[in-house]
Amino acid sequence: MAPWHITNATTPLPSPDTLSSAFSLRAPPGTDLWDSPPDTCIFTAPLVYQAMPLAAFKRAQVTITGDLHAPYAQAGLALVWGGSDGRRRWVKTGMECLAGRQVVATVGKDRWPDCSVGGVVPRVEASKQVTLEVVRQGFSLEIFQLHRTQHGEWQRTILRELTWVFAAQGGEREGCWAGVYVANPSSEAPEFEVRFEGLVLEQTENN
Repeated sequence: MAPWHITNATTPLPSPDTLSSAFSLRAPPGTDLWDSPPDTCIFTAPLVYQAMPLAAFKRAQVTITGDLHAPYAQAGLALVWGGSDGRRRWVKTGMECLAGRQVVATVGKDRWPDCSVGGVVPRVEASKQVTLEVVRQGFSLEIFQLHRTQHGEWQRTILRELTWVFAAQGGEREGCWAGVYVANPSSEAPEFEVRFEGLVLEQTENN
């Protein structure tokens, strides 16, 4: 199994046992994963990840629990590759606070980011909670929201298909970071904490 790493964080990497069950990440103010024209490229979001060739990525899944109140506060799954600054490409999906509501948002950044919003994040007991899955299908990356049925089985609802992720010639040889992240873009917002459970990260067997 590939080792786990942490970046852009002031806290140490959670233990392997904790990563396979449940752990928390804290989001300091002024942290983000974002790009915008003409030359803004931000990657200061805390990220727990495994490094692998882009070609090796197969699937990721996690349950995210937290209450987000600051504008654009977010937490979810992320896939980052392609160099640094403007050459960096990424996909992120998770819960995000937009216009005062906690929603499921997905952003894919090839040249510049393109955001889509799914539904409102449901409340489970005291906090908002969502389970998300990211899966490679051919050259595409498909993103699903998962719901438990009354029989305890997962029901999948597709949120987004990104057809360009694995399509670039030679791009699959690039290294990527895949894992979970938190971001708190407002410099005036208080730090918050999000809980991750059941993190699964799968690679293809031939890598």
